[in-house]
Amino acid sequence: MRRLAPLLVVLSIAGCTPLPPDDGQRYEAWRRGADREALADYERQLAQAGVGEVVPMSALLRSSRRWRACDAPEFLLPPREHASAIVPTLRVVAQLKQLGIVESGHVRSGYRSAAVNQCSGGSGRSRHLLNNALDFDLADDMRVDALCDFWRTQGPSLAMGLGFYTPTKIHIDTAGYRTWGSDHRRGTSLCSSRAGSSGAR
Repeated sequence: MRRLAPLLVVLSIAGCTPLPPDDGQRYEAWRRGADREALADYERQLAQAGVGEVVPMSALLRSSRRWRACDAPEFLLPPREHASAIVPTLRVVAQLKQLGIVESGHVRSGYRSAAVNQCSGGSGRSRHLLNNALDFDLADDMRVDALCDFWRTQGPSLAMGLGFYTPTKIHIDTAGYRTWGSDHRRGTSLCSSRAGSSGAR
């Protein structure tokens, strides 16, 4: 029993130590200080377009994977003039979600301000600046083939852009049918290197 005493003390102290807030708690804290009218208007626009439930707002409004390093807000609301630009991309995401390729809560970057985009290493022509792009973390690299098959077959009609930072960190937009890899070239896209029998180039 004497040996257990120090352990019990440690456990009791650990039980009293508050855990750091998770993503949901941080979003709720941000939401309380946000422009509620603008946020409600954005939610309303997405709902009217039929994409309000595709991605939780706590994920959709994430600014960048590097928000901490950039000393930037974790969540950013796009300007009103860019609010509807995300709708076509969310329609693509809805299809990918239904196929089990992406998980809606795994968005890591949506709209970015110019400052956040620059700090994140984004292009000056990044579609994140226009609220037309989403970066995702895939659960594993086993989904790449299904993702590339979708891009090859459905991408042209959806004007789908698909970029790979790594096999599990991807970019999706609807600014034109194209694909690229970590060096922003088509040839390094995993959809090119894993073309297989599809004949894609």
